[in-house]
Amino acid sequence: EERVVARDNTVAFARLRLQLPQSPIRHHFVKATVKVRQYTDGTLAIFHGPRRIATYTSDGAPILDGCSIGRAA
Repeated sequence: EERVVARDNTVAFARLRLQLPQSPIRHHFVKATVKVRQYTDGTLAIFHGPRRIATYTSDGAPILDGCSIGRAA
């Protein structure tokens, strides 16, 4: 689902407020349109264009997977 990033660099989704992490591709994502994807295991991912910028558990806790944004896995 598409969402617009709030002034505090967060995204609202399913009663959660997801804080976007710092990114090497943009200083912030305020007012940017992003896509939130929810997977069958309940995890969430936020994408800006083709780039995944964050992942979260089903309760909104960030998942730090060590992937560098913009780098092929």
